[in-house]
Amino acid sequence: MRASRMMSLLLHLQVRGQATGAELARVLEVSERTVQRDAEALVASGVPIRSTRGPAGGYRLDGGYRTRLTGLGLDEAGALAFLGLAGPAAQLGLGDLLEGARMKVWAGLTGEARHRAIATAARFHLDPVRFFGRAEPVPCLSAVAAAVWSDRRARIVYTVRSGDTATREVDPLGLVLAAGVWYLVALRDGARRTYRVSRIRSVEELPASVRRPTGFDLAACWSDARSELERERTAVEVTLRIDAHALPRLRETLPVHGHDRLPTVLPESDPLEVTVPFESTEWAFTALLGLGATVEVLGPPSLRDRIAAELHAAAARYRT
Repeated sequence: MRASRMMSLLLHLQVRGQATGAELARVLEVSERTVQRDAEALVASGVPIRSTRGPAGGYRLDGGYRTRLTGLGLDEAGALAFLGLAGPAAQLGLGDLLEGARMKVWAGLTGEARHRAIATAARFHLDPVRFFGRAEPVPCLSAVAAAVWSDRRARIVYTVRSGDTATREVDPLGLVLAAGVWYLVALRDGARRTYRVSRIRSVEELPASVRRPTGFDLAACWSDARSELERERTAVEVTLRIDAHALPRLRETLPVHGHDRLPTVLPESDPLEVTVPFESTEWAFTALLGLGATVEVLGPPSLRDRIAAELHAAAARYRT
């Protein structure tokens, strides 16, 4: 444990050039006194670490010293896939491994290349969560990830749409993070299935190994699954007469495959008629009411009548 911590301290100094005791203590999750003892032990072993006091003080390596002990462990090598994705890596329990791998990679770079890598990292940040939202709680994510990494079959208890729970034996193939939501892509009885990880209540890893399909591509598989899901969610086609300036707001309420039904350039004719898909009649009712007087529902008649009744009731309430 101490040897690993001392190596992390040395690599941090090699990458950063100089660091304060407080910074090293924060990175290594120890006290500043522990940092001091580790630095003294490294000096005793021949590593030229110099410490200085004062506001600009700290620890640094003298004479351009560079360690060659930067080989990646197997777990660290696997964590490299998450470079630039510190948040998701931490959710998967790979945060420490990723940081260790990142420091080793940077320590092995030349001075200019290391400077460019650090500068690039400081200028890019990925936030996968949509605005006005937060990441879903996923208490079983690390257990699901363990089954994915080890290629082991898993028995999961899952909350279905009705609210009931069901037990499924699945062959995990991969994890996908989409707009802040984690999904498990798996095979069940030979067919591809997608499970929202926040709905998984428990995970039991089984002895059976997973046989991944030949040529399986997780990104392509997810793209197909997403397209199928979006097509399945079209429950109603609605014909509207809408003011041109309200088209961008309408677009936000539609599934992706409905965007092509709307003109990309605002037309001069105003209003215009369009027929667009909605995921459900309830969502169409809610979304179109939100557009107010900028839209008129022409069909289906049942939806038009329901919205008209709602608007009449609202108008009556405001008159009183």
